[in-house]
Amino acid sequence: MKAKRILVVEDDKLTQKVIADVLRSAGYEVDTAHNGATAVKSARENEPDLVTLDIQLAKDSPDDSWDGFSVAGWLKRMNEGKANPVIVVLSGNPNPAMVAKRAASLGAHACLKKPVEKRELLDAVAAALK
Repeated sequence: MKAKRILVVEDDKLTQKVIADVLRSAGYEVDTAHNGATAVKSARENEPDLVTLDIQLAKDSPDDSWDGFSVAGWLKRMNEGKANPVIVVLSGNPNPAMVAKRAASLGAHACLKKPVEKRELLDAVAAALK
């Protein structure tokens, strides 16, 4: 059976590495993106089965208008009528209820608070991929 492909979208390099390492050690193929524009490019090219997505992405330039919600909306439109990719949203936002509600409206399967625990992440990914 082919390993599931996960795209980790996270602007903090250390957090991105930790999440990617946890997922790789669990047997997933992992691609990474540090901003919304690279996330969209990677999703087009690699068609991930799941995306972990930071909501508050740093802007690399004044022209970079992609935040996590924008990426989630694009993924939802791109995959209209398909089951994948499922989105697991990661956020350090102080208003988790608002983030969870908005993320759910964009197709998010789960909303996890940062810093995310290894078991919590793996359980959410496994549930989303069922």
